[in-house]
Amino acid sequence: MEFEAGPTWGRLGGTSRMEAGLETIRGFWKGTPVISARTGMGHEGMEKKVSAWLKEHSCRGVILAGLAGALDPAWDEGDLTSFHSEDWEPFHRWCRSERSVRPGQWHTAREIIGTGKAKLELGRRTGCGIVEMEWEYVAEACREHRVPLVGLRAVSDHADKLLPADLFLLGCDRETGKSTPFKIGIHLALRPWRLIELLPAVAGCTHARDAMSRALADFLDGLEKNSANREG
Repeated sequence: MEFEAGPTWGRLGGTSRMEAGLETIRGFWKGTPVISARTGMGHEGMEKKVSAWLKEHSCRGVILAGLAGALDPAWDEGDLTSFHSEDWEPFHRWCRSERSVRPGQWHTAREIIGTGKAKLELGRRTGCGIVEMEWEYVAEACREHRVPLVGLRAVSDHADKLLPADLFLLGCDRETGKSTPFKIGIHLALRPWRLIELLPAVAGCTHARDAMSRALADFLDGLEKNSANREG
């Protein structure tokens, strides 16, 4: 989502544009060429969009980065988790050296989980600690194009808590990830009491987004150093 990508896209600089159906930005991270696309929230047709995007963009590795909800109480807000890090050696090497990043089992939900109780039950049923909504779509596209895919997420909400999903969907477009402040502004102007639900959720998401962005930046910093060492 635009909110999740903000700090990283700000560092990349430049202007984003639509490429193969996804909002995309290109830039350099201390000399390393990086291209980033917003997938939006998991939705029908995402796999085809990502596949079309990968067909037009040659990548040596893809990182699916963003926020996720906890299904297991052992995961707290702001905790960092990796997924399938072994599929891309530079990322796997970084994860092994980064104590704040723990490997985890992710579950891809097709619909937003309705209650905190449902999250806990989903965790018990699947054995997964984290729930997100994009991995399976992106993984299928990456398999098709034989591009290694790894995951990096920060936990935005504890297992027994629930984000106000309807407010978040008013605040952004599910398919494009673009922020829609006017829509949520009108909604809250008519229902100001809902700020009681929104403000703590925004604080948790901001904390998690910042933790994820710092970790991603640290990986990209190291990627450039490792490239320089190999060239030397």
